[in-house]
Amino acid sequence: MSFSALGTVFLFYQGVNELKDFFHHDIFPFNVLALKKKRNAVLGIDITSVAIKLVELSKNSDGRYTLEGFAYVPFVHSDQHTPRDSHDITLTSQAIKQALTLTKTSCKYAVIAVGDALVITKYVSMPAGFNDEEIMEQLIIDAPSYIPYNVNDIIFDFEVQGPNQHNPALTDILLVVTRKETIAHKTAVLSSAGLIPRAIEVESFAIENALEQLLPQQGIDASKQTIAVIDMGENFITLHIIHHLHAIYTRSQEFGGRQLTHTIAQTYNLTHTHAEQAKIYGSLPENYVDEILTPFKQQIVEQIQRHLQLFSASQHNHRIDRIILSGGCAAIAGIDEYIANALNLPTTIVNPFVNMTCASQIDSAQLQHYAHSMLTAYGLALRHVD
Repeated sequence: MSFSALGTVFLFYQGVNELKDFFHHDIFPFNVLALKKKRNAVLGIDITSVAIKLVELSKNSDGRYTLEGFAYVPFVHSDQHTPRDSHDITLTSQAIKQALTLTKTSCKYAVIAVGDALVITKYVSMPAGFNDEEIMEQLIIDAPSYIPYNVNDIIFDFEVQGPNQHNPALTDILLVVTRKETIAHKTAVLSSAGLIPRAIEVESFAIENALEQLLPQQGIDASKQTIAVIDMGENFITLHIIHHLHAIYTRSQEFGGRQLTHTIAQTYNLTHTHAEQAKIYGSLPENYVDEILTPFKQQIVEQIQRHLQLFSASQHNHRIDRIILSGGCAAIAGIDEYIANALNLPTTIVNPFVNMTCASQIDSAQLQHYAHSMLTAYGLALRHVD
């Protein structure tokens, strides 16, 4: 299942002037109506606590995608590798500008994500005959019973899921809610970087978009599987459960590559910067694998096991069919095999671009180095490119 933009999409409904007034669209610092014009490329921008990850995709007339450019731009940190202030618009927009410079793109339309922790999702049912305007009007009326916020402080979107399984006279609706201030911040970041927000997507839905495109290429029918996507980043391990191509569960725990870097720095008396470089380029003593890396792999397995236990305890009875790894720690040599053996589940490292045409200026070695970290950015761009 793919989902449309949060916030901006509401203004695409023509003839619903009261909705335009309700959502106070003047908080969006861009011309939303301009988004109706056809464009042939879009930027997917994943803003994490440690880096900007940018993917530019285009789509040709026969439906094939081309990777026009990509960039990975880390934020400038102290030697302790303190995560950036997520509210620092200037720092974030400067990093985006650097990514734009690296890709030499002329594309101005971008899609970014809202983290799942900042949204509320809920399934509701309505009469099957309702059109989009009637659904929207009913959601506005019923909002206080669905949403624990003042209705004037929120923005929401919906997607029709199909007939209710228990009552064909009803239609199931997926409702997604976030605060206006969240959308305002996201659009301000893009505007400060000189970009026009094309859409704002829920992070787990972007991953859902990506898997819907990628897995059939591997002969996997994801519409019949429950897949655990493990994003192993610098500061967090995040579990996304995609059940039959629907994102049903997301949870993050504070653990990641920073712990490995810290251990390397302490063990070998290195600065954080030198420890990070040694970790990346493999310039470490012979005892590194046995004494540091293998125990760290085991810690990752334990974190994943804890994640899966929490998922099972949340009244979900779905059996996990496979694991897909993404994020910086997916670059650890042999991590996929180690996790597969420990959990007895098929485990692969994602590469969104493995079967994709790449523009001539793409550095294939750099792409291979960063591909496993680009899943969300890829998913953001994927569904919003013309």
